[in-house]
Amino acid sequence: MLSLVDVFKADVVEAEILTGTRDLRQAARELAGFGVAELVLTHADGVVVYADGAFHEAPFKPKSLVGRSGRGDTCLASYLAARITMPPNEATFWSAALTSLKMEALGPFAGTQADIEAALHERYGLHKVENT
Repeated sequence: MLSLVDVFKADVVEAEILTGTRDLRQAARELAGFGVAELVLTHADGVVVYADGAFHEAPFKPKSLVGRSGRGDTCLASYLAARITMPPNEATFWSAALTSLKMEALGPFAGTQADIEAALHERYGLHKVENT
């Protein structure tokens, strides 16, 4: 059934249950072997994406952890939204930056595109991501 999925998201615990390993790179390779085109794997410190045979990783860099609940959903949703116009590496950092901001407040992300771009610059040393 996984071959019917375009993008699959799991956290480190779910990946371990499915593959028997906590090594997210190994888990991604195994899950990709089932035909999943793109994998988004999250862990406490960040996100690992496996797309087009390459790994893309970005750490979460929140200033506080007030709103940790929902971080995985936020990470996947923001990654998918970014992938509409961005390649995997840029989308990975975009989702890490947005998720980091989300973890700083209770509830769903309520920031702006400018907030995300500022976080990309300040926390990751990246300039404005194009095609947003």
